[in-house]
Amino acid sequence: MLNKIGLTDKEAKVYLTLLELQETIPSVISRRSGIKRPTTYVILEQLQKRGLCSHVRKGRTLYYRALNPHALLEDQYNKYSELEKAMPELVSLHEKYVVTPQMTVYEGAEGVIKIMNDTLNTSTGLLCWADVTVAVDGLSADFYESYIKTKVERGVWLKGVFCYDSAALRFKKKGREELREVYLVPKEKFPFKNEINIYDDKVAIVSYEEKVGVIIQNKTIADTQRAIFDLGFEYARMIEQDVLTDKDLEYLGGDRFVAMAP
Repeated sequence: MLNKIGLTDKEAKVYLTLLELQETIPSVISRRSGIKRPTTYVILEQLQKRGLCSHVRKGRTLYYRALNPHALLEDQYNKYSELEKAMPELVSLHEKYVVTPQMTVYEGAEGVIKIMNDTLNTSTGLLCWADVTVAVDGLSADFYESYIKTKVERGVWLKGVFCYDSAALRFKKKGREELREVYLVPKEKFPFKNEINIYDDKVAIVSYEEKVGVIIQNKTIADTQRAIFDLGFEYARMIEQDVLTDKDLEYLGGDRFVAMAP
């Protein structure tokens, strides 16, 4: 089945081995899959480029793990119905181990984009702490235009606490049409250096300046971060009235609460 979506026999064996082993080193992957170690390294690199696996360094050793099988559906080969039929089985292999916190590190602009695209697969909506200016400057306005378009098409609502500036104010103004409820806090008091997104059983943290990010997958961790966000969200709602100027309110059309997520 995986051959029909563009994976070679060896790539499929390595990917399925990763799903079963959760996190391991190339030598173990090689032994379990029956593929020579040099070839295994090449395949792991190819799978990383396709967003199907990642690695994390522990000491001097690289450990690899498979990413959520839904990444396959983002691939250009996603029209194959066989994949959709097999997805529950693939996901069950992946989720067999999600009780153990899993951390996947992404590097470079491409890695950060992979993290942001993963947030669009949420079934719970997004909770986000961010400095909008840092985020947009960190990648590109073109990427965020595409990201927001996809987000709206998928009906993904976002609740956000953003650092107050002109860019964040524009995001707030477009809240209703872009499915976003946002409250603004003073940047000098709350300087968010990273963007944090909480969704499903995941917490994604991105440093745009350093072009690095991480996804932590664990329900308990995500639920705790969700509770912390709710606390901050309610506080931001209260203090925003002291942040916005009369000119800001006029720009927003006089309605400080521009969008209310369902």
